[in-house]
Amino acid sequence: MKNHVLILGCCALLAFTGCDATSEDDLLSIGVVMPFSGTLEGFGAGILRGMELARGEINSGRRIGGTRLEFVTLDNQSSPEGSLSAFDKLIDENRVPVIMGPFTSSSTARVVSTADEAGVVVFSPSSSASGLGGQSGWLFRSALTVDVMVPAGIKISKNHLQYRRVATIVNDADTYSNSSHSKITEVLSEDSDITIVSAQSYSRPPGTPSGDLTSQLEAIKHAAPDIIFVSGLPEDQMGIITQANAIGLVGIRYFFTQITTADVRNINAAVLGSVEGAITIQLWHPSSAIAKSKEFIANYTAQHGTAPGDLEARGYAAMQVLEEALVTASDFRAESIKSALAGTKDLDTIFGSFSFDQDGDAVYSPIVVEIRDNEFEILK
Repeated sequence: MKNHVLILGCCALLAFTGCDATSEDDLLSIGVVMPFSGTLEGFGAGILRGMELARGEINSGRRIGGTRLEFVTLDNQSSPEGSLSAFDKLIDENRVPVIMGPFTSSSTARVVSTADEAGVVVFSPSSSASGLGGQSGWLFRSALTVDVMVPAGIKISKNHLQYRRVATIVNDADTYSNSSHSKITEVLSEDSDITIVSAQSYSRPPGTPSGDLTSQLEAIKHAAPDIIFVSGLPEDQMGIITQANAIGLVGIRYFFTQITTADVRNINAAVLGSVEGAITIQLWHPSSAIAKSKEFIANYTAQHGTAPGDLEARGYAAMQVLEEALVTASDFRAESIKSALAGTKDLDTIFGSFSFDQDGDAVYSPIVVEIRDNEFEILK
């Protein structure tokens, strides 16, 4: 029988637990560190909604015996330093074996050594920068890395759009953005048909407002590219497109390694139709024929009265993977959960068949899409 972790005091600070104080079940506390304030606050809420749906199903399904999961949820205030503070609390005070999060790669890079030293599993549903997985055996990421997404996105988008002259712009103060830009530049440079006519950069630390990008965007406008490759976080994407529109850089295609449906709607509302025809990569699509995906959509819609988006799918899928690790782990200590996660192969999830590679990075197929009428249309 597994050594269950009994958590006394059901409702911890900011814990979205829904726990029953009269239950005789043991409670296994899972840390959650996401942005619930600051520049990325809506993203943490979306991922948590998907995680909460999965947590409810895990508790009612009872595949992990008489143990129920609760979340100890902390706000990292959209910053790497806030993430480190939250991790320190969850490790030192709550003594959780697993922390779900953080959201960004910059925050993940900031906390990974701390978790590694403490022997606590870090499981991010959204970090995508290349190379982080190899830094610690305690880090697992269910989002695809840019090493997987970018080559697929460029291959399919070039076949679709036949672009030759491209521009790039990157927020070089952000870990994910730098990683995305490096891979984009590498792949584009390998194609003799493509010329990078303008390469621009700027520095916006995570959690700070967008600055003035007039000089960079004027240089891109003067170069007259067929498409602009943007490497940045959501606030970078909004800042670039609104400022591009202000200087008359319009009617241009964009390539985003990742962008959410919520951001597409926000940007198109700010600058009507500005991201129509843009290309991006998704991990999940609501049209999926996968049975578990259809069940996820139905259950989420029944609970919330609206269909889930890509953020909710990320949170839900991460919990699917964690559940299977808890089922197969010899006990609920961090070391056992880590070993079970590392052995994840060909698991049936809403993303399709899911595995972790030797670095704890996800292995499954990316989905390349074109933005049409605020929705994602799959490209083949």
